[in-house]
Amino acid sequence: MNLADPLVLLTISAFLLILALLIMLYRRFPVHLIYKSKIGLEDMLDGISDPLAVISSDFTVRRANRAYTTLVGKSFSDTVGEKCYDLLRKRTSQCKDCRLKKAISENRPVAVARSEHPFENGTISINFSPVVLSLPFFERLISALLRRFSGNGTGTDENETCIIEHIRDITLLEKLKHDLEAKNHSLAHTMKHLKEAQQNIHDELQLARNIQQGLLPTKAPDTPKLKIEHTYHPVEDVGGDIYDFIQYPPNRMGVFIGDASGHGLSAAFVGTISKMSLYNHGQNEIPVAELIARINDDLINNIHSGHYLTCFWGIFDFDAATFTFCRAGHPIPVLIKKDGSVRPLTTSGTFIGLLANSVFEQSSIKFERGDRFFLFTDGIYEVEKPEPTKDNFMLGYDDFVSILVSCRDTPFSKVMAEIRRRLGSYRYDDDYTLIAIEAT
Repeated sequence: MNLADPLVLLTISAFLLILALLIMLYRRFPVHLIYKSKIGLEDMLDGISDPLAVISSDFTVRRANRAYTTLVGKSFSDTVGEKCYDLLRKRTSQCKDCRLKKAISENRPVAVARSEHPFENGTISINFSPVVLSLPFFERLISALLRRFSGNGTGTDENETCIIEHIRDITLLEKLKHDLEAKNHSLAHTMKHLKEAQQNIHDELQLARNIQQGLLPTKAPDTPKLKIEHTYHPVEDVGGDIYDFIQYPPNRMGVFIGDASGHGLSAAFVGTISKMSLYNHGQNEIPVAELIARINDDLINNIHSGHYLTCFWGIFDFDAATFTFCRAGHPIPVLIKKDGSVRPLTTSGTFIGLLANSVFEQSSIKFERGDRFFLFTDGIYEVEKPEPTKDNFMLGYDDFVSILVSCRDTPFSKVMAEIRRRLGSYRYDDDYTLIAIEAT
């Protein structure tokens, strides 16, 4: 080969020029790195389980992951370059709910929350997210040549705004939503009936409360021999505490107090039966122990639920200045003398309503002007202290009696208010009744 030959020199020069151009292009566009990057991108997109596709502004699929090609039922080569509306809907124009143009024009993500599934009964959601797609080198090279030789600058830009179409199958979510809405509707319907039933129960309890209140005396009997104050506090609509006053002319008066076991309607029922039994057997004066025994028989014959009643019944004889009483398992009432001494009004006898033929003891005590009697149920002293401790969290019987004693110099008309004031910070969980009587 003659190096002096002009043709050889021209050939060598052209080869060197092309080699230099290729080296320059390689430095600017390292093909092996680009290929490696694209392979990694494909692996990343194919690892996403939801269908993804890069779609240009003319609805052409530029890139798709494996989930997208599986959705449309085509190979990768048969997917790329096709129109998205043809692939998904077999349409010849864009879909009715397509938001591609809107996402590109506004340059922000746009979503279609619910759309019909293209290939089966179900629902999908579609998100359109704008993205700037950098064209491959050869496409940019061809575009540059077109602009170079066309003379009018036409050709494709190096970067193209596309959208990433993200499709999610929300069929199961829609079904769960529908089921949840149906269950919420059913629950709302049930709650409506429950509220109606609750209102009916409330109305019936209010009626029961009115009936029970009608059986209890609204005020103490007016007698010149005694001053009487009383208070009754049920913790529910109805309670198990009962009390009554029965006058036996000319100079005798009986006082009764009772507490049925339990709370609510069951206790109220036992208390009501006991009150009716007291009314039935107490119209004519009989020994106090005998009246308690008769009430015991009535409860045993009519109540078989295991409920019982504690009670206390006594009769004042104003001529003899004596108080004769009988106690059936009830908290011990007290007589507080003018000097502050305490006389417990206790006799033997168990609660009534469980044991037939029970024996009840009766006793009598003298009283004088200024003596005070206190009858009560256990709910008034079995209360939690405002600042309970591990070893002392309840008021208790003895402390309550101490409060009664400390009120001995308080005018009788203010005794009940003073007791309420001292117990105001305690927490009550049970019905309570308190009867205060002063001999005049």
